[in-house]
Amino acid sequence: MKLFSSDIGHLTYHSKRLAYLLRHSKLPNHKGWIKVDVVQNELGVLLLDIQKIVYEDTKGRFEFSEDKSSVRALYGHSIDVNLGLEPTIPPPVLYHGTAEKYIDSIMKEGLRPRKRNFVHLSETIDVAKQVGTRHGSPVVLSIDIEAMISAGYKFYKAQNGIWLTGDILPKFLKVVCYE
Repeated sequence: MKLFSSDIGHLTYHSKRLAYLLRHSKLPNHKGWIKVDVVQNELGVLLLDIQKIVYEDTKGRFEFSEDKSSVRALYGHSIDVNLGLEPTIPPPVLYHGTAEKYIDSIMKEGLRPRKRNFVHLSETIDVAKQVGTRHGSPVVLSIDIEAMISAGYKFYKAQNGIWLTGDILPKFLKVVCYE
């Protein structure tokens, strides 16, 4: 196995590969865990590398099991996993960041998880802007949480503060910020 360089390019490359394994491959068990030695073999990296990715990830996307023998993603899965999240009442407003090129479609069809299990929401406009920037000129949408709860929606909070829910109809969306 090879220890990757500490430069940001290699760290980003292996972080993306780890995210793919944990979120989209057939390797995670029903609770999303993959044994660290399996991850090491799949990625060709050392435990130290995996630790660096997990502990230094600014988005808090990953976690180790209590005994540090396994690792999993906290959200973003396209595979069926049970992360043990309980329905939770969110703040009155949450935000979703997207790119300007998608806004017309979203305002007609709503927000959908697409290839993931949930729509991802944030508590701040700034975090939503960062998400939207990944795909182009960012647009931030506010979500009417009270109306959604009244309509029977459930919300789940990942450990890193990302909120998760199902499809969001256009009537619950409002554009609050264009860049």
